Amino acid sequence: MLVGNLLDMSRIESGALKPKREWNILSEIVGSVLARMRHSADEHKLEIDIPENLPFVPVDYVQMEQVFTNLVSNSLKYAPSKTQISIRANIEGDTVHVQVSNQGPQVPSEYLERIFDKFYRLTAADRVTGTGLGLSICKGIIEAHGGHIWAENISDGLAFNFTLPLTWEGV
Repeated sequence: MLVGNLLDMSRIESGALKPKREWNILSEIVGSVLARMRHSADEHKLEIDIPENLPFVPVDYVQMEQVFTNLVSNSLKYAPSKTQISIRANIEGDTVHVQVSNQGPQVPSEYLERIFDKFYRLTAADRVTGTGLGLSICKGIIEAHGGHIWAENISDGLAFNFTLPLTWEGV
């Protein structure tokens, strides 16, 4: 996994990460990820709110699986057991806005952008495994799709947000 992440980062940094975009159903991508992660997520309550009428999105299925895997995995690592992890999507103009939120610790505002930096780990490095590449890979994939990703503190935890263009020409 570490080697794969390092290769992904090399592709992102060199500009060689080219999404193989096709029209996909976002809820199918999320469903695939959650089915694969069901055992690691059994200590949390998952809430999925993706409207059935959400239009197809022009994305690379495998790369978007990786984004959701990384964001959910991050939420599972830092949010206490028995808390909720939510995945929501809605249309905002000509983009889809996705939010993966958890009831884990908030991040000091001065570090919200830095958590997407390569190898950056803010807290709990002594008890939480990882390399600090997951969120930077998410950023590279979302930006390669013409989107934007950010984190924000919410009333009961932390949310990762990203937007993706709904049009093929949006990239």
